[in-house]
Amino acid sequence: MVRWGILGLGKAANSFAKAIKEVENAKLTSIASLSKNKNFIFGEKFDIPNNCQFNSYEDLINCNEIDALYIATLNNKHADLIIKISEANKGILCEKPMTLTKEESKKVFDQLNKSKVFFLENIAYRSHPQTNEIVNKILNNEIGKIIKIESSFGFRVNPILKFKPRHRLFNKKFGGGAIYDIGCYPVSFIVLIAKLFENQNNESSYDIIDVHRKINFRGTDDEGSLKIKFHQLFEAELKISIKKNLTKPTIIYGTKGKIIIPNPWLPNKNTSFEVSTSEKNYIEKISSKYSVYANTIKAASDEIQQNNNYCKFPNMTWKDSLISSKILTEWKNYLYKAY
Repeated sequence: MVRWGILGLGKAANSFAKAIKEVENAKLTSIASLSKNKNFIFGEKFDIPNNCQFNSYEDLINCNEIDALYIATLNNKHADLIIKISEANKGILCEKPMTLTKEESKKVFDQLNKSKVFFLENIAYRSHPQTNEIVNKILNNEIGKIIKIESSFGFRVNPILKFKPRHRLFNKKFGGGAIYDIGCYPVSFIVLIAKLFENQNNESSYDIIDVHRKINFRGTDDEGSLKIKFHQLFEAELKISIKKNLTKPTIIYGTKGKIIIPNPWLPNKNTSFEVSTSEKNYIEKISSKYSVYANTIKAASDEIQQNNNYCKFPNMTWKDSLISSKILTEWKNYLYKAY
């Protein structure tokens, strides 16, 4: 049984605490928040004893009664906490995005390579059986050579929240904005597909062709688009928004057909995607024993029990996180065109 603790008690922590109940070899035993009130409310809700509620992240990190920690703090705290946990020789599941710059990412992985502790960035869809089945379709050449990917993620956030100075989505210091919050989903997806052909090309070799960002009065990005070309492989067009719902499915185009994925990012236990070629058209139905977040906790717990320091592909590998971080940083900082 892997004994888990949580650092930070926001919305993501609640999702983790609910999902871990599905996983046979994992248990939530401890929590930490800088707010005693949050500790009390969360502890009552999820049956965490008072002596397992910490008012300091460092105290929980150094607790001998846990095996692994889930980082669910604000984005700007992630890098520092990853390093501290690795120094304490405990497993790490870090909520996306892993860091806010490619420089932070390099520093994090320099430390992880020294400590050899388990680390996984929580891009939850990568642990779902749907992703594995999509990979199999591509590797089996069902749609031929990949030539283009179109992918988006968008939802409408109440615009009133922009006037709350400490809201994470609209605070630059906290790493707010659409690119870091949801851009990591389509970016990690195209990194996944590029990785399938790394014997043909270095999947980290790419050119950014075009970038758009729409900046609000708080200085964070509400919307964005990215056009990117992986050398000798495929082009990708990505769109994100926290101003409006983007409902178009993710589509992978090949020389023989396409794969259409209506729900790529938060697939249910029962989900499906479409394969369409000149010869056949069918719906591939996928069943998962676990919910999308529980799949990730299960994958991480299995590897920790086996003393491994990373999850197997198509989960996020260390290299995947590094490449995704590099692309996100360049997207965020690119000399952008106004909408």
